[in-house]
Amino acid sequence: MVLIVEDDQVQNDVLANFLQHDGIETKSAYSLAEAQNIFDDRVKLVVLDLGLPDGSGLDFLKMIREKSRIPVIVLTAQNDEFTQLNAFGLEADEFIDKPFSPLVMTKRIKAWLKRIYPENSIVKLKDFWVDFFNYRVTNILGEEIILTSTEFKILRILFHNKDRVVTREALIESVWGSEYRYDIRILDSHIKNLRKKLVSEIIITVKGVGYRISM
Repeated sequence: MVLIVEDDQVQNDVLANFLQHDGIETKSAYSLAEAQNIFDDRVKLVVLDLGLPDGSGLDFLKMIREKSRIPVIVLTAQNDEFTQLNAFGLEADEFIDKPFSPLVMTKRIKAWLKRIYPENSIVKLKDFWVDFFNYRVTNILGEEIILTSTEFKILRILFHNKDRVVTREALIESVWGSEYRYDIRILDSHIKNLRKKLVSEIIITVKGVGYRISM
């Protein structure tokens, strides 16, 4: 999902429509507060205006970088050198001046998503189709299986390591952080729920080590 943070509703809606036409899910925020409320693990890229009605987009960029390394494209009329230096100092990935072409911006965003999320295509796991980018799982009948964001994280990590076993400690650290590395119980309920929802033996336990995924 692409989060568009832009207080000009026309510009926000136009870019959202271009992206949706190309099959990219979007969410729109028209203020700093809205952006903060929407931002979660589903967001894979942010288009960020800096001149928001309730604060600076740089404050939101700082918040993002405290949590995530997702691409952030700054899109603004504030194109002076000082503002650009501040944005890149907070690790913005691109800085684009207004006015902009929504068609070119859509191509730019798709290039970023393809580069950062190569698993964007849907993959088949046993009797299920998993779309990691849009957070959707469907069975062979086309019925959607609802997973939580944490369950998707676990499934994604196992898929990325499909040729090897992922230790329980490494899985916990990747999902919850290093402070939970040895809290084994935190993982058990999520693995149990995943197995119930996916039915098939997609997640294999390697006794005394961890888990691997079965394709």
